[in-house]
Amino acid sequence: MPPVGYIGPVPRKEEASLKSVEENNTSSTFEPSAESKSHIGKTLISARRMHSDSETGIVTAEGQVEVVYNDYLLHADKITYDQNTGVVVADGHVALLTPSGEVEFSNHQEITSDMKQAIIQNIGILYPDNSRMTAQSAQRYDGRYTLAKRALYTACNVCRENPDQEPLWQLKANTITHDNVRHKVYYRDTTIDFAGVPVAYTPYMSAPDPSVKRLQGFLTPVPGFSPNIGNNIRMPYYFDISPDKDATLTPTFSTEDGAQVAVQYRERFKDSNLKFEGSVTQTELISDTGVAKGQQWRGHIFGNFATDIDNIWRAGSDIQFVSDKSYLPRYALSSLDQTTSRIYAEGFKGRDYINISSYYFQDLRAGSDVAEPAVLPSISFSVLGDPGKTWGGRWSLDGNMLVTSRNNSGKTLVQQGPNTRRMSLNTGWQRQLISDTGLVTTLSGLMRTDSFWAENVIATNKTDVYDEAAFTRAFGQANAVLRYPMGRSGDGYQHLLEPIVGLTAAPNVRTIAKQPLEDSLDVEFDETNLFSSNRFTGSDLVEGGNRVTYGLRNAITADNGAHIELFNGASYNFTVNHNFSDMSGLASHKSDYVGRIDFSPADWLRVNYGYRLAKDDLSPQRQDALISFGAPIFRPSMRYIQAYQLDTTTNTYNQVRQATLGLTSKFAKYWTISGSHTQAFDPQPGPRSSGLALLYNDECFAFGINATHDQTNRADISSGTSIAFHFYLKNLGGLRTDAGSGIAFPKEFRQTAP
Repeated sequence: MPPVGYIGPVPRKEEASLKSVEENNTSSTFEPSAESKSHIGKTLISARRMHSDSETGIVTAEGQVEVVYNDYLLHADKITYDQNTGVVVADGHVALLTPSGEVEFSNHQEITSDMKQAIIQNIGILYPDNSRMTAQSAQRYDGRYTLAKRALYTACNVCRENPDQEPLWQLKANTITHDNVRHKVYYRDTTIDFAGVPVAYTPYMSAPDPSVKRLQGFLTPVPGFSPNIGNNIRMPYYFDISPDKDATLTPTFSTEDGAQVAVQYRERFKDSNLKFEGSVTQTELISDTGVAKGQQWRGHIFGNFATDIDNIWRAGSDIQFVSDKSYLPRYALSSLDQTTSRIYAEGFKGRDYINISSYYFQDLRAGSDVAEPAVLPSISFSVLGDPGKTWGGRWSLDGNMLVTSRNNSGKTLVQQGPNTRRMSLNTGWQRQLISDTGLVTTLSGLMRTDSFWAENVIATNKTDVYDEAAFTRAFGQANAVLRYPMGRSGDGYQHLLEPIVGLTAAPNVRTIAKQPLEDSLDVEFDETNLFSSNRFTGSDLVEGGNRVTYGLRNAITADNGAHIELFNGASYNFTVNHNFSDMSGLASHKSDYVGRIDFSPADWLRVNYGYRLAKDDLSPQRQDALISFGAPIFRPSMRYIQAYQLDTTTNTYNQVRQATLGLTSKFAKYWTISGSHTQAFDPQPGPRSSGLALLYNDECFAFGINATHDQTNRADISSGTSIAFHFYLKNLGGLRTDAGSGIAFPKEFRQTAP
């Protein structure tokens, strides 16, 4: 076999071989080493030996010959240049670097002096993305077209361990024409071989060349089946409008819904960007309660816009609107259970920040009909002082204003909510002290006021309604958090032991019946907010009272990367805080225990367990456990979640327990198989979903098949089994049978707009 990169004689089968096209240090190295140089017009020729015949007008150059003309660079063992005809004949290890980045290898070329016309025998072309083509002969004309006959093309690498082996796939064509102006490649009388076996034939096809990032035209059709819309096919068409904008129009035809049309538009401005997508169809609508609504126009609009006004201010909007609750899952567009639309402006200056926003929400949960608030507006700001300037620490000033409005007409009392106006102002100070012995003390304090004016406030007993509520709340708090990190280094490991104690002093705060609740509806008490000054979310409620908080962190890290970390903590409130619900873990003097264990002794095992245990009997109130183990060839995993979740429609807590079992196996270099199953235990036991995926992915080919079975039932959405299939050839595109399969492929394989 010739060395990799050598373009030799045509094999006896009279077909050029793709095995011979590879990068070659000898042929593709353009290091000037000529002993003589000559300028002929705009052409520079350098070589070991050079001879010019003034009578015949023929220039001959031999030995590491290099010819430079504009952006062309020609390298050969020998060239002859006829100044009368302007024809250059190159022989022996010919390599031509073109302005578009391709390198043409051959043993013999006849080229015009401007490099725009050429006749080439036994050509091999190496493209910038490392794909390659070989042909028996080729012709270049007008500096634009390259016509190759009896050609082979592949984007697969040559196997260096076994160069005789056929590439995974290769395309054989009677002719391949490359237009380097339109950047398209045309194939005629073509077969596609896999491992040397023909599997497909087409008399004609075209595709963008490897340099193309986007090109207007039809994308690969997407056939599929859904238990909701039946057999369907999507026919996307991509519009390359200009370098700064594009659009995709996608009609979907289905046996159940007829036609749906979706559009996506994107544009980049100098200091802004815009993205919009939406769809519309007319089809039967069944509400989430099972009521038939007849033929309805249905659709969605998603979009975002952001612009930098100047060095301080930027503004934008995020739009999410859906015609009904079941539209997104019906067309596999999204799994959102709530849409959020907002218009905002925000400013940044040094450490200071301000945000002005308005929000609109849609609840997409089945069976939920809570009156969602419209926020007009929400204003918040934060100002930070210089460190060390105020009593050795830093002062801060934070504030926010919130205005909400609800349409409560037709809603039951449980579904209603208040119309709220709230203003909050918070001034704070913080300083950190580190003693000579290593004790780290963080001192902080705050003073805040909150003013409320609300209408239609539903009392906590869910029976009384206050038409109007207006009051102001003042609150002050002081905190000290002491940490004493102790570390030592052993033989191949480092050990950290850190006890933490927090002291909080504040007046008791009791929520009044007229308190409107917008952003403090629930408390998620865990190790992340154990030492927070206010463990309520948002600003509606504040946590008062004197308390002590304590915890212990213990971590060991080995030099080989092995790691184990344990944290556990709790708090004690000297006065019972009745603002917390019974299921929060903070409703009595002593809180529940919260913590996390992170255990990773080696690459083959990872355990992460977060918990909240009842203070009296250590029964689990919240658990989030994840374990995965094994080698890449066999890597099972399990995740278990247990928590109490607030049902805002009934204001009660339901226990949620769910487990997901998974298995991933990278059983070969390019092959991966994975599967998962989710089982619910509470509040409604039963299987939820199962999935199995097989993926092959190398440098030139990607294949995947994914089967999922969804057993989540709704009146307006049918559960069932779906199978997705993906097949991609690099640079040529491919086929997929479903848009939402969850199988991810390398970006260069995806036949979509960039």
